[in-house]
Amino acid sequence: MTDVASDHYRRLLDASPLGVVLIDATHRDRPVQYANAAFLTLTGYEAKDVIGRSWGFLQGEASDSDREARAQIELSLSRGESAHAVLRHRRQDNSPYWAEVVVTPLRDEQGTVTHIVEYHRDAGDKAPSTAAPGPPPPPQRDDRLTGLFTVHYLEQLLKRDWAIAQRERRSIAVFSIDIDALDLYNATFGRAAGDSMIRRVAHCVSGCLRRASDVIARVDGGRLVAFAPGLNLEQGLRVGQSMAERVRDLRIHHPRSTVLRYVSVSVGVAAATPEAGDAPTDLLQKARQQLEVAKKTGRNHAA
Repeated sequence: MTDVASDHYRRLLDASPLGVVLIDATHRDRPVQYANAAFLTLTGYEAKDVIGRSWGFLQGEASDSDREARAQIELSLSRGESAHAVLRHRRQDNSPYWAEVVVTPLRDEQGTVTHIVEYHRDAGDKAPSTAAPGPPPPPQRDDRLTGLFTVHYLEQLLKRDWAIAQRERRSIAVFSIDIDALDLYNATFGRAAGDSMIRRVAHCVSGCLRRASDVIARVDGGRLVAFAPGLNLEQGLRVGQSMAERVRDLRIHHPRSTVLRYVSVSVGVAAATPEAGDAPTDLLQKARQQLEVAKKTGRNHAA
């Protein structure tokens, strides 16, 4: 860390009566980067047991109310907003306790969320008997097969970034990706092998989108969708072509493919600078249309 790691700021945070945890928001696992003395005293952990672990490791098996509260936190963070909740946590000795938490995103000079701060206070032996009503929880965040986002969660994030792009007059590129001849691969090698191949391809494609602001999700089967703020159509096409090339370079054997002897993907790319009245669903549809163009013009490339 930089400022937070300095002696001055460390003494300031360690003097706080509230537990304070700093989380790296740029990493998918959201590792803990710092925990102050009050947090360590409350939980019974030592700093070495906390630093580097994924955010949320304190939370045990979730009740229905816990799941709703956590979902509301994720929705607020996806909007770049703070959130408040009472959650059931576990100490180092595995004893449960209720914690009142306030979660706040931190942004860099470009407005990108780089860290999350959790302010943590013991809420007593049990959760409040009543809870204020709130909006319904957001869709499931993670796709179980690939570990990417779900498409419904991506759509929530796209709505947020669409508004930002409209305000800042920035372009957004959207990618619609499909594994070529997946049905023939499954028929040849079986569903389990097909799922394993989908995971490899998904991770390969995800590697082409390295910025923290880039988002990728699985729709279903071998279909993926992604968006990248700040990219125009020309830049998006280069990224889409890189996706196709990298998947081809995996050289996953596919003897029944009509495209080539290895697994390949087709990529549809669309980009726009949002205007008033435009909707992100229009750009998603345009990317799907371009995917059909890629398929009709030979597959294994971006269009």
